Amino acid sequence: MTHPTVGHPGLPEDSRADVAEPTPTCPVEIALSAVQGRWTTLVVRELLRGDRSYSELREALPKLSDKVLSDRLAHLCAAGVVGRERRPGWPPRVRYSLTPRGRSLGPVLQALWDWGSL
Repeated sequence: MTHPTVGHPGLPEDSRADVAEPTPTCPVEIALSAVQGRWTTLVVRELLRGDRSYSELREALPKLSDKVLSDRLAHLCAAGVVGRERRPGWPPRVRYSLTPRGRSLGPVLQALWDWGSL
């Protein structure tokens, strides 16, 4: 039997797509979970421009509170989107960078921008 999405443009040919409710293993749910939350896409955008320190991110996004920035960075690190590197010395220095998985969000965010601009 052919999967019901075969032959339908834009729908995946994957058995995980044939569900009646969201599941935590759904790739779309995983992707949406990774970028959920206000400011998350802007933090990712800044990191797409290059590695940043916490203070550089604060400077780039001045209306973003420290609490929300800390929360977003922790969430993105836990999701495997952002890497955190603590450098030796005093005061401690931390650099944030996108992982390969995080860098792959660039075209996804561009597609969302394009779709939202229609």
